[in-house]
Amino acid sequence: MKQMLLTIFVTLAAIHLQAAIAPLSQDKLKKQSELIIVGKVIGLETKVQKSKIEQSFGIHRDRVYNLKIEIERIHKASSDQTNFNKKKLFIEAWKSIIRIPPLPGPQGHSNIPRIGDMVKLNLVRNNTKKMWEPILPNGIQIIKEEFKAKGK
Repeated sequence: MKQMLLTIFVTLAAIHLQAAIAPLSQDKLKKQSELIIVGKVIGLETKVQKSKIEQSFGIHRDRVYNLKIEIERIHKASSDQTNFNKKKLFIEAWKSIIRIPPLPGPQGHSNIPRIGDMVKLNLVRNNTKKMWEPILPNGIQIIKEEFKAKGK
């Protein structure tokens, strides 16, 4: 009886588990992006909040990063964004910081820049929040070193 209950529990638990998101290739990032920009991080605020991604039983907290980006170049804009001409853009990124019990699943953005960093952002529109978000997990690329090497 115990073995049967354990089998049922493991089966039901496995149904609700998500896998971590694998990094995307540059081609896939480009195809999925509605907007690709290069800019400088000029503002950064963080907060810790209850996870909106992980909703299962337990204690789950994420660190949310609100980034203010000064746009230098636009590499791609979707057809409805061709007249995109903003100088500054606010985006939101996140990373998981607590998962009790530890669960597989999305862990957030792999790179979080600091103030002063040059970044390339592969963005999609979040219509619910009415803002742009980097593609998970590697939609933020820190390219500060590349700009230094080129003398910029």
